[in-house]
Amino acid sequence: MQYIKQTIRELESYFPQRNKREDHDAFWERTLKDARHHPLNAQLEELPYPIKQIQAFELTYHGFDGTPIKAHYILPKNHQDALPCIIFFHGYMVNKGSISDYMKWLIQGYAVIAVDCRGQGKSADYSQYSSDGLGTWVTKGILDKEEYYYRKVYVDGVRAVDFACSQPEIDAERICIMGGSMGGGITLAVASLHDKPKLAIADMPNMCDIPLAIEQKMEGSLTYVENFLHRYPEHIELVYDNLTYFDNLNLSEKITCKTRISQGLKDLICPPRATFGVYNLLEAPKSIEIYPFAGHNMHFEEHIDKTIQFVNENL
Repeated sequence: MQYIKQTIRELESYFPQRNKREDHDAFWERTLKDARHHPLNAQLEELPYPIKQIQAFELTYHGFDGTPIKAHYILPKNHQDALPCIIFFHGYMVNKGSISDYMKWLIQGYAVIAVDCRGQGKSADYSQYSSDGLGTWVTKGILDKEEYYYRKVYVDGVRAVDFACSQPEIDAERICIMGGSMGGGITLAVASLHDKPKLAIADMPNMCDIPLAIEQKMEGSLTYVENFLHRYPEHIELVYDNLTYFDNLNLSEKITCKTRISQGLKDLICPPRATFGVYNLLEAPKSIEIYPFAGHNMHFEEHIDKTIQFVNENL
């Protein structure tokens, strides 16, 4: 137990330097302004579903570059007042899952938007990438920050919040964004880029303190970045420079909403030290759940129950 306490103390004392480039804020201001010049073109198609207490829709909206992004849009049936809404982002190379996965939220009166990230699940990716050396999302467009995959994914997440705020049945002052792994990284980024979320819940988030995470990780999507740089060593400096724009170490400076992060100390995909680097610098109201023997997985009873309680107390 003493070793665990010492490990946590060391993690809590890690305060890395942000490495934002001079044009970081201008880059994101321009990105969001350009994205919002284009209409969402949101469409809802009602879905028949065997659980009779809900209304389920397939939501399609236009994300970055007009790519149609697909999502579940699910409402408790016969609701009276405007609903609090939880927006979910999934992990790398997974998808939004079944409508039934969200019942614990719907029975409590929450609306749900569960997004398929571009190129994954049912969402397309209409983008052209001039660099795509390994055929996986994390390296698509990595040689040009204007093209990079995560620029588009983060904007797609922002536009999901825009959609929620535009719906008369949603209380725009009670929006929570939530995700794990890649979804946790998107959650932190969207919280930094949009001022409407009231809560952000990021489980073992990726894209945190990226240079350190590349050094310390053993598995997961950042291994593809390492493989890319092994294959193309002439691009190391350029890639590391571009990644600063998408690193939550830099983006988190803008987060103002209440934020909860969780981290397993045995995580080989999103290393604890990288997550703590972002958490320790976060100036918004915050809390962290630490699980000494958890790896890259928060799907266990104690954490699920704590998450339900946290949302109910704060949303």
